[in-house]
Amino acid sequence: MTAAATIPLATGDHVFAARDSGELLLTVHASERVPPTSVLLYLHGGGWAGGDRSPDNLRTRLLPLTELGVVVVSADYRLSGVAVWPAQLLDAGDAVEWIAESFPGLPVFVSGSSAGGHLAALLGLGAWERLVGRPHTRSPAGVVTYATVADPYQWDEERLQQPLPVPGTFAHWSYSRHGQWPPGGLGRKLLDGADLSVSPRVYNHVSTDPVPFLIVHGDRDTCVSYDESIQLFDTLSARGGRAWLLGVAGADHEDAAFDEPIVRGAVASFIAQFRATP
Repeated sequence: MTAAATIPLATGDHVFAARDSGELLLTVHASERVPPTSVLLYLHGGGWAGGDRSPDNLRTRLLPLTELGVVVVSADYRLSGVAVWPAQLLDAGDAVEWIAESFPGLPVFVSGSSAGGHLAALLGLGAWERLVGRPHTRSPAGVVTYATVADPYQWDEERLQQPLPVPGTFAHWSYSRHGQWPPGGLGRKLLDGADLSVSPRVYNHVSTDPVPFLIVHGDRDTCVSYDESIQLFDTLSARGGRAWLLGVAGADHEDAAFDEPIVRGAVASFIAQFRATP
């Protein structure tokens, strides 16, 4: 795969949902020279409280996949300062619906990093369908997560027990931004006053024979424990799921190692394997 900067892309912004707080947008990135074979939705991180559909790492992490025929779609969702749970799940699922209607016949994969990985995992396990009471127009064919939060409650508790972060780590960067450690309970901010009829815990949605998962996580993550992805992998495996855990040695949260060709190649292979699976 060539570097993203050299790939001719057709890029466009689209409204996929309208809420009281305003319109929600997604951006479609497609190759100008390779016919589309599948669509990958990417949901950004930021603790459900920050971030947007244009993270800096999108160009290096996923856009090179467009030369393999993967249409990459990055979507916004309402942040916790605007709306509490399950607004974020509703928004992410509606983005899947827009993709299914806009790209008929193409398999849809869902992915995300950190808090976005949490939403992607829930989409793949049917949580949006439980929320709205109907099936997806086209159910996700697979899920790719990076340094995902699997349980917002557990994440808050883990962060409360962490020592003051070491300079040079992602946690220290977060500490420098917020001026306190640990940062305020981002999971609690998402869930306070929320409708919990659809559980925000990913583990609670893992049924028998779940959708395939590729789980990417750094074993030196100072923000979201590597153990969360191990537990997710073990839960999927115990229920008969097809899951792969790609542990990246020495990698921290949102690490540049996730953008390296070997990781991107694993994502490309995962999509190629499951895009033709009924």
